[in-house]
Parts: sequence; C-alpha cells; structure tokens
Amino acid sequence: MRKFAAADTAGVTPVAAVMMVVMLLVGVVLHDVAALYGAHAVAQTAADAAAKAAGLELSPLFGVGSDPASAAREYASRNGARLASLSYGGQSAYIWVTVRVERDVGLLVMAGGRAKVGATARCYLDLAAQGRSSVR
Repeated sequence: MRKFAAADTAGVTPVAAVMMVVMLLVGVVLHDVAALYGAHAVAQTAADAAAKAAGLELSPLFGVGSDPASAAREYASRNGARLASLSYGGQSAYIWVTVRVERDVGLLVMAGGRAKVGATARCYLDLAAQGRSSVR
C-alpha cells in the first residue's frame, strides 16, 4: 500500500474524481442559469407583445380603445406568460403603456426548484404626430 501512495501516477485518480464532481456541479448550476436567461427572454418577448397590443388598442388609428388590459393579457398569454400589471397614462401628446409579466422556471439547484422571472416593457405612442392633441 505504501508503494501505491508513493507512486507518481497515484495522485491523478483522486484529482480526476474531484474534478468530475466539480464539473458536474458546474454543469447543474449552468443549467439553472441558462433556464433563467431563457425564461427571461420569453417573458421579455411576452411583455413587448403585450405592451404593443395595449398601446395599439389605445391608438386612435388602429385600436378601438375599449379594453387595453384584455389585449395585453391576451398577448401575454399567447407568449406563455401571465400579465402581472398594466398601467397607462401620459400627457396630451403621448400615451405610454407599461406591462409586467411573470413566468415560472423549473430549476435544479437554485431557489428550491421554482423561480419567477419577470419582464417589463413600455409602448410609447406619439399622438401629436397623428394630428391628435388629446387622449379621450
């Protein structure tokens, strides 16, 4: 046994075993990070689509102005997210719409298995360029 411990090649096996465990843990953590980034990209796409839908609903040229919240909710759900909040307002020359969406993410290590990822988008409509000076 003493000869085995004194040999030069005997130290490679424990180092290789430790490195395999470390690489496995790094791979699992990278899986979670990639899942978070992917879910954020989906949430951002859903927020962008929902903000644009709500903004176009309020636009005097394209929308009917009846229910921007349902338009935002529909486009968020079409993109796999849930509408968390919607606010719109602005002065007489423009309208801005802010949408926040959330999405659940399955994780292996971080956050106990589930996480919520959110994204916010804003749509800006310049009503002055459309020949209209106030929002009704």
